[in-house]
Amino acid sequence: MAQVQLTTDVKSFSIASIAAVTTTTPSRVVTTTKPVAGSGSVLVGSSLNYLKFKTLSTSQTSALTLTFIGWSFYPDQMAWVPQTLCVATTVQNANAQAAFPGLAGTNYYEVSQYTKTVGDAKIFNSTNANTNGAFILIDTVGCQFIEVHCSAASGTPTIQVLHGGL
Repeated sequence: MAQVQLTTDVKSFSIASIAAVTTTTPSRVVTTTKPVAGSGSVLVGSSLNYLKFKTLSTSQTSALTLTFIGWSFYPDQMAWVPQTLCVATTVQNANAQAAFPGLAGTNYYEVSQYTKTVGDAKIFNSTNANTNGAFILIDTVGCQFIEVHCSAASGTPTIQVLHGGL
């Protein structure tokens, strides 16, 4: 007798760097050209279901606003259509990670708290401001690309976005 077993493959994190900007949430419109990363944003390939994101910043004090925009291609119209999936504000960890693998020489502060302001996401916050481990899980609702835009309340910290698909 045949058996069918369903599994969820474990994916490793990939990392992308963003120079945060001090602008507000971006406004995206339908376009006939494939979307690309812009000022304060990075574009990552999507998975079929969810993407898990962890965020680190070179600033511990500058509050970040993360905007997750899904891009889907509609072949009948030959157009890329943006959809705002989630907007979240953050609080960074109070303890620096001086030796984050691959980013040696710079102190990074991991986001310890996410607060959803628009859209939908599953949020897994740290137990307090001094612990790591927080992440946000975004439902990609069939989008081909996910754009992550980061704006900072002050300054232009460097942001590292770790992402992995499920």
